[in-house]
Amino acid sequence: MQLGCLKRMKLARRQTLFSLSVACLLIGPSVRGQEVLLQWHDPLSQPASSAAEPRSPVRFVWEDEEFDETSESNPIRRTAYQDQYPLSKDSEDLLPHEDHWRRVEEESASEITDRFANDEAPWIEWKKTIGTATWIAPNTDGLGVTSLDVRGSLEFPDFQALWFVPRIAAHFLSGSAKIDLPTQLYDTSFETIGMLPIGERWFVQAAIAPSFFTDSQNTGRKALRLPGRALAFWKYSDTLTLTGGILYLDRDDVNAIPSAGLLWNPNADWKFELAAPRPRIAWRFSHDDESARWAYLVGEFGGGTWAVRRASGLNDVATLSDYRVMAGYERKWVSGRGWLVEAGYVFSRTLEYTSTPEEIQLPSTAIVRLGITF
Repeated sequence: MQLGCLKRMKLARRQTLFSLSVACLLIGPSVRGQEVLLQWHDPLSQPASSAAEPRSPVRFVWEDEEFDETSESNPIRRTAYQDQYPLSKDSEDLLPHEDHWRRVEEESASEITDRFANDEAPWIEWKKTIGTATWIAPNTDGLGVTSLDVRGSLEFPDFQALWFVPRIAAHFLSGSAKIDLPTQLYDTSFETIGMLPIGERWFVQAAIAPSFFTDSQNTGRKALRLPGRALAFWKYSDTLTLTGGILYLDRDDVNAIPSAGLLWNPNADWKFELAAPRPRIAWRFSHDDESARWAYLVGEFGGGTWAVRRASGLNDVATLSDYRVMAGYERKWVSGRGWLVEAGYVFSRTLEYTSTPEEIQLPSTAIVRLGITF
């Protein structure tokens, strides 16, 4: 009985620590930012600012270029490919502004240094926060998964060739005892992304994301992963960009995958992001001066690798893998805020342990995802 109480206390402590970590990620930039951030903002309006008043070194960004009619038509879509490693969602929400490479090309090193020395301008911005909740339905003799994921973007307004994406996630498993999985899995990462222009049509992007994937019991070396990517983009025209490169997932089942495809925006109402591992076709079917509504189809390569402790006490590594096809609806506001809902089908689900050669087949099932951007 005392042993059961200790286990419950440890479980409560882990859940509390995870909740505190999520809270810090959500409110940390507000505490460090301007006092105005502590006040309520209408999500359809941008906060007023005065050039004469000094601003704090950290701030939020409150605009969405999608609604800026003066911006370049059909800008290059720089898909960041973020899910677990970090591969997921419409990742352009986390990327810096389109004109950053023009600044790098046009400004000298001394001019860039002068920008950082200007006390009136913030030198770093917390651009956006994206939170998602994903439910993979349990079925007979199957594995159900509920995942909570929170990530944000830190960038330098006057040097947008470099930015950071911190992330934290938790996965709650049902029916896991039948396949000797823990009931909870956790992962965190801090991705550093760099992008460099090469002439007017080429640019390259590289990223590395030191990550920690564990069930909180097995925290050894196998819990540390170092995924990354190297991608090249060629702007063929104002509407078409070709892309290719390598995604290093650092998973036990798939160590790396090539990525090649195209990003085509024939007009403001259509997006064709046909590149692995998350191809997507999106249609803006309604919009006005304040918001836009999108419908889309998307595919995903899901899963991940975690260090776990088996019921026998053996430290092991478990890898879940699956493929997903979903239909989605997204609403975006001019303030940069938005929400989405996705639903679809998960298939080719497998589970592997490094200690055993057998691959466990899991039944196909349904998936639902809710997301919010603020």
